[in-house]
Amino acid sequence: MKKKFEKNIEYSVNLKGKEPEFLMRIGFESLDNYLLSIAHRQLSSRGSGLKWDSKTRSWMRVIDGVEIPNAYSEENKEDTRIYHEAYEKHIKLLKLDKLEKWLEFVIVGNGNLGNNPWHLAWQYDKEKRLYCLRDEPFCERSYTCFVVPRDKTKRPYINKVRFNETEEILDETGKNISEDVNWCTYGQQIVRNCVGVPIEEIIEQFADARHIPDLRDWSDGTEEGNSRMERDIAIISEIYEGYPEKFREKMLAKLREGFPRAEYYNSTLGIDENGIVLYHGKGKIEEIAKRLIDKGVKDSIILDQGGSVGAYGSWVYPNGGYLSASSYFRPNRISVIAFVVK
Repeated sequence: MKKKFEKNIEYSVNLKGKEPEFLMRIGFESLDNYLLSIAHRQLSSRGSGLKWDSKTRSWMRVIDGVEIPNAYSEENKEDTRIYHEAYEKHIKLLKLDKLEKWLEFVIVGNGNLGNNPWHLAWQYDKEKRLYCLRDEPFCERSYTCFVVPRDKTKRPYINKVRFNETEEILDETGKNISEDVNWCTYGQQIVRNCVGVPIEEIIEQFADARHIPDLRDWSDGTEEGNSRMERDIAIISEIYEGYPEKFREKMLAKLREGFPRAEYYNSTLGIDENGIVLYHGKGKIEEIAKRLIDKGVKDSIILDQGGSVGAYGSWVYPNGGYLSASSYFRPNRISVIAFVVK
């Protein structure tokens, strides 16, 4: 299915296979605004995120000093998804429900923010501008971010930025650009200047180890599935021993030994010569990057994986709805990005 509007916006959805392949292009001249929503921002910033707990062999979140393991279980998922809100709530937070009738909008999930290490955001108009997890060493790392300038005549871009002790934003040269940036958000850069970024260069940025080696912490209920789950959980626990200092080398070791690779469903945000490119597809990271390059994408970052991958359009009948979503889509997100279209 392919759609094209009079505005410089088009999208297609390929429904073959378990997960839809989604591609949307929006020309810069058709974009009126770029918006970032973070639910319960003051409360959710400096949270624990999701951590692997080797004792319970499960994903855990720490809330008010209380460790809650088995984050994905029916019993605990309500607590561990604290601060997550539905797209409809984000629409109200961004006041998109108050837009003039001639404006439309597209929303994509920014689901790794508030959940995974490395993922952070910076917003000029907030009292505490930097949003990240509690243990994020933001003064020590460079972050590839989608950057939206305060000057609306300037186009957004994807580039590396840094942060100092006072949480100001700096460019690659160390120049303070805090007065120039409206907001930015991080994602693993998989395409840079029309070239795929080697997985070895960014492997430690995939803090969820399951996104690179094919590891399952769940079972299909069969004897074989149970056996594989037990094996993989042991491997996951070993990978996270000594995190984050030893994480990169352990992940690289799995690559070198030829461990089977994960084919995950990814949501990417990219830029080509004319505008914004949103893409959802399943595959290895390098495969996703090649597809984007073949589609003319210059730079692209990953925003989301798995059940948080979705795209929402305001024009979907009757009052807005999803253009595409994963087969096990979870619409509640801490953060989303909205593109307002003229």
